[in-house]
Amino acid sequence: MTQFSPASTRRAWYAVALLTLAYALAILDRVSISLLIVPLQKALHIHDTEFGLLQGMAFSIVYSLLGLPLGVAVDRKRRVPIMVGGLVLWSLATIGCSLAQSFGQLFFARMLVGVGEASLVPVATSLIADLFTPAVRPKAYGVFVTGSTLGTASAMALSGVFLGWADRLILGLPALFGAMQPWQIVFILCGAPGLVLALVLALTVREPARRGAVATGAISLAPVWRLFAQRPRAYGLFLLGSVLNLTCVYAIVGWFPALFIRVHGWSASTTGKILGIGGLPISIFAAVNSGWVIVALARRGHRDAPVWVAAACAASMVLFGVPACLAASAWVALAGYMLNALFVNWNTSAVYAGLAQITPNAARAQVMAVHTILSGLVALTAGNFIVGALSDYVFPGPKGIAPALGTVFFLCGLGSFLCFMAARPAYREAAAALEASEGVV
Repeated sequence: MTQFSPASTRRAWYAVALLTLAYALAILDRVSISLLIVPLQKALHIHDTEFGLLQGMAFSIVYSLLGLPLGVAVDRKRRVPIMVGGLVLWSLATIGCSLAQSFGQLFFARMLVGVGEASLVPVATSLIADLFTPAVRPKAYGVFVTGSTLGTASAMALSGVFLGWADRLILGLPALFGAMQPWQIVFILCGAPGLVLALVLALTVREPARRGAVATGAISLAPVWRLFAQRPRAYGLFLLGSVLNLTCVYAIVGWFPALFIRVHGWSASTTGKILGIGGLPISIFAAVNSGWVIVALARRGHRDAPVWVAAACAASMVLFGVPACLAASAWVALAGYMLNALFVNWNTSAVYAGLAQITPNAARAQVMAVHTILSGLVALTAGNFIVGALSDYVFPGPKGIAPALGTVFFLCGLGSFLCFMAARPAYREAAAALEASEGVV
């Protein structure tokens, strides 16, 4: 087993801390739009289906298509510069959303956010795999996933706070902000911190040595396709289960604020503060805990520990997510939301740790890029578009968002759980084969 000195361990956790913060900013920039639904629909005259496209397809189409090229680059090139470049681009693009004067212009700006963020997961998962031993790696991934929680909570809480700040900036600094609307200032406030973090990453994070076989020779995706052909059930069912889980996750991020605003009559500011601040400690605990749960199950001989953890997330969508959508009381809905938050991040930690467990180093970022493509083109697009379309055409009216969300949670959550259960035997075989070939202890 590879040994790490105390100094290298400190550097590794420092890098994870910055990557986690980058993840938080990525999610903040990606989902803060969800609490701006009312002012955006008023200013740009867009309906629910178009808003679903702004949250999903506008971002995911380029985020997904760039996944494989970036995966190839990450497996072969220096990863820290790729991360820095992506962070600068998506931060500037978020600021650029403030300039949009139409649905088309905002759609294009959201596409650029997706271009930048496409670098994050392939780079971070590759770096973490080289910074930690396999025994510790799930814990590091669990910490990294807290970035998603921090970003979502920040988007919920800070969007409302930023709207208040925006009003004061417009009144206090009319020369700079007097011609702007509050939603435009929110985009600027969300995008600016990423530029500072990019500078810190560039100056303080070292490129770690790669461990295991390194990709060489002509650039080709053939090794990845061979992996999938050799282990179709392990990869296919694991990836499908994850994508169905993520469809529910993106529906939560994109539409749960609208549920409380439309069905339960809460204001956008109140919704953001309660969902963001209230759910933050629960979600952070769940994200960190997920990695420890995987390690604990693995120590007890469960080679398929990531599969079990992801399946628990799927079950939670059905057991807690559906009642949260359909509850008549706002506080019952909030209780379901909080209970579901205990498991929402388990899927992401399980995917990062699980794919690393069955994939050799030379193809790890590319396999993660395939997951990014599927999560973007299918989960992110479907999770937002389908809910919006169901709300417009199947369950019309302001309160139709509740059965629309409940339908997605039930069908996707159940489908995900069944996929993970079916994947377990093939996954165990794939993990054992890689451990034997690399001599993992």
